[in-house]
Amino acid sequence: MTERTVLCVDTEDDVGATASTVEDEPTLTAVEATTVADARSTLESEAVDCVVTEYELEDGSGLEVVDAIREETPQTPCVLFTDARPGDVDTSSFEDLIVEYLGKHLPDAHDRLGFVVDDVITHSSQVGFLLPDNEDERLEALAEYDVDELPIEESFERLTDLIASHFDTAVAFIGLVERDEEDILACHGADWGSITREDTICTHSMLQEDVMVVEDISSDKRFDSNEGLHNLGIVSYAGANMTTDSGEVIGQVCLIDHEPRTYDADQRADLQQFADEAMEMLELRQRVIDAEMEVAQ
Repeated sequence: MTERTVLCVDTEDDVGATASTVEDEPTLTAVEATTVADARSTLESEAVDCVVTEYELEDGSGLEVVDAIREETPQTPCVLFTDARPGDVDTSSFEDLIVEYLGKHLPDAHDRLGFVVDDVITHSSQVGFLLPDNEDERLEALAEYDVDELPIEESFERLTDLIASHFDTAVAFIGLVERDEEDILACHGADWGSITREDTICTHSMLQEDVMVVEDISSDKRFDSNEGLHNLGIVSYAGANMTTDSGEVIGQVCLIDHEPRTYDADQRADLQQFADEAMEMLELRQRVIDAEMEVAQ
């Protein structure tokens, strides 16, 4: 049975009772904090599966704890276990997080807390991955490329060979990020056809404007417990966006190594250049296909 770590943030008078209530659920282990500052420190040093927080704290509010979660691991669910009434809580701050309200004044609230925490953790894991704000538009842009009909595979295979040689890395691949998985169009150093979006670092990398580097996934709370990544032998990662002319990120050009690794500014710029080249190659092949279809009509 997998244990789940829950950060309980409450007043000094109540935090012990809150933590004890959480641990009444067999799968949950509690760690305690009594201030926003303590909560931030814990989140920086320890991976947690959920946060249970009071609304009013000694040095701020539960909203600041929620903001801290958003900075560290945006997918982590939160439970407001509080004396504050719903009308006194600024729920607009919870726009992208799974946040459950449970008033301490409600009948059987303490008896239900462990169940609620376990349920929101399960729900968040079923959500699986973060989505860009423009996910619908991004998928529409991706659909404009008839990848199955494009003569692109051999060109991309040559490109990934070049990329792997340039960076002296174990694996280099080019992937398009579909609705539920990343479709690997070419891969040097591994035989990967597709990776679910839950298991691909590209799900996170595509949300960043610049090249994303993870020097060692075992030291990154977003990925250290991702068995899919470990099973693929992924230790370090670098990913650059493939972006359409309209600004939609549809894919990634990525480097994988089986040991920790850093990339300096020049290497990151080179990787982005390769990603831009892959995007231009895809665009060119699509324009050729479109032109041929127009002539045929």
